[in-house]
Amino acid sequence: MNEQDRRYLAAAASSIKKLLSARSAAPLRPDGLSPDLQAFAEAFDSLIEELAVLRRFTVTLANGDLSYEAPARQHLLDPLKQLQANLRHLTWQTQQIAAGSLDQRVDYLGEFSVAFNQMIQGLREKRIAEERVRHLSLHDALTGLFNRTYFNEEMERLRSIQDYPIGFLIADLDGLKPINDTYGHQVGDLMIQRAARVLEHGVRTEDVVARIGGDEFAVILYGTDSAEAEVVIGRIRDAVESYNRRNQNLLISLSLGAGVATEATVLDEALRRADEAMYRDKIQRRGRGRDQPRNNKGFG
Repeated sequence: MNEQDRRYLAAAASSIKKLLSARSAAPLRPDGLSPDLQAFAEAFDSLIEELAVLRRFTVTLANGDLSYEAPARQHLLDPLKQLQANLRHLTWQTQQIAAGSLDQRVDYLGEFSVAFNQMIQGLREKRIAEERVRHLSLHDALTGLFNRTYFNEEMERLRSIQDYPIGFLIADLDGLKPINDTYGHQVGDLMIQRAARVLEHGVRTEDVVARIGGDEFAVILYGTDSAEAEVVIGRIRDAVESYNRRNQNLLISLSLGAGVATEATVLDEALRRADEAMYRDKIQRRGRGRDQPRNNKGFG
């Protein structure tokens, strides 16, 4: 071993110590070494260069920067490249979650995947619970229709739109109190449920049917003028007649009234007119002896 070889080996040992202490070490690029040691020195310099890139890449990832573009064909970096790709995809998935998508799953990060997927499942369950609470807060428990809270919210929303006319129907289930007094509230509740189904059958799926009181219902008919509202009332009466022909032991009768708003400023007035029309219909039906269901037998 010549003197040049000994000095090189000392320098190489110093470089290794620097690398082990997390400091940078420059390639030595020696000259004049013995042939065998020269080949080693060239390989050692290549290793120092790759370790320098590896260190930069590691520090960048540790700082949360995923933008580093690692050199190609340096296989020492392959595990970090895979980790970087995984973290980039995980970042995208997290952005999707922030945007509301919970259809995310991680299967490529070991124990972290388990924790991540448990988090997603917990968020799904929380969302389902919140949606259930929201549904219950806006729907009538007995009929499944929208309730007064939802109806009032929709009325407020209608004040800010321009898509008019808006039609309203008020429907009142006739004769509920005598049924409750005679046969009990269980039968009365069944009548309310049947009336709800009849009203739904008589309107479009996009219309709102709400139970706003014990025996009172309100319907919002979007894009409906006065003539069309009367057509809807006719369909509901036909639906009542059809139901009663099939259910002789639990007949129902509905008093109905309509009102139409041509702009937001007369929404409340249109609803009031529908209510007044319903009461006029109830009085007329009572005069004709049609305000109470007949032949509700078999429940005593």
